[in-house]
Amino acid sequence: MVSKRVGLWTEIVLIVAALSVLGIWHFSQLSLEQERYIALEGGLEQLYWLEIAHYGAHGRYFDPTDPREGLDWPWIDQYDWEVRIDEEKFWFVVRADLNGDGRMGAWVIDKQGPEMRNLMDD
Repeated sequence: MVSKRVGLWTEIVLIVAALSVLGIWHFSQLSLEQERYIALEGGLEQLYWLEIAHYGAHGRYFDPTDPREGLDWPWIDQYDWEVRIDEEKFWFVVRADLNGDGRMGAWVIDKQGPEMRNLMDD
């Protein structure tokens, strides 16, 4: 009777352990679209903080398209992007096909905060 219980509990523990390993493996993987989205989000958040710091130090937002003070970030070259800068605000829009379906999505970051906002679904 004791050996049946030990065998049953051993089997249950092994099944739970196997399912846990499979679950961790499955749910910890990111799709290529998710990886691209995270990279874009991180890059735009860096740009936001760079703009805020520049504004705090110089009283104006810097123009990343200006060759004198612009960005040398190779990651931005893979996107179609547009920037609008004036004395009181900045607006940075990125268009990309993150999931490879041929449709472009659009995301924006501006002085409202470091969170990237979706303008058009990819």
